[in-house]
Amino acid sequence: MRLLIIPDLHHHIENAEYWLRTQKYDRVLFLGDYFDDFEDNVNDARKTASWLRQRIEHTDDIFLLGNHDAAYMFPDDPRFYCPGFTRAKAKGISEILFAKHWQRFELVHAEGNWLFSHAGYHPSWVEGLSVPHIVARAEALMRKARRHVIDPIFGVGLDRGGAGPYFGGPLWLDWNNLAPIAGINQVVGHTQSDDVRSKITRESRNYCLDVGNGRAAAILFEGEELSILER
Repeated sequence: MRLLIIPDLHHHIENAEYWLRTQKYDRVLFLGDYFDDFEDNVNDARKTASWLRQRIEHTDDIFLLGNHDAAYMFPDDPRFYCPGFTRAKAKGISEILFAKHWQRFELVHAEGNWLFSHAGYHPSWVEGLSVPHIVARAEALMRKARRHVIDPIFGVGLDRGGAGPYFGGPLWLDWNNLAPIAGINQVVGHTQSDDVRSKITRESRNYCLDVGNGRAAAILFEGEELSILER
């Protein structure tokens, strides 16, 4: 099993296509933040939405939800607002991605003791939980969110100026606030930089792949070894 992991694209689908074309893989996982970029417009949003729809309808890709995507999944809920969101882009996306497409988006995915989410989990959110329990809880919270029952884990934490005595959850946690969790390896995006970053301890390996809108990626081999890819 070779899992190709592609981080934040922000409309730069050409970078995703590069990895899809040049790598050998069995399945693809996207870390979220498909939408919004500086000075983008409705046409950019529609193009990205059309590309996503094609992959949703014709592949078994895993699509994680990013903070920028959540704003368009729940465009009428101010609790999901994200900088870059506009009503015009939301309307354009809604004409292409319907509820059945948004059903494919997940908050977290796991392979063995590797945990994948858009921004990562701080220990305070998952104290005492195993990876299967974290995934099961995330699935339950997504089901509730679709019924407009919104858990605080979806909100902006202290690291991005939000209210409440907690760090951001898997949509908003800043990389500098990600604290390694014993026995759980994490791969995230969300916090952009010029280089792939890592936090390695005796008990866990953690990586942030958010480099240049998809100019870095990774492959997980057999649920164990992670290989970093950079253009």
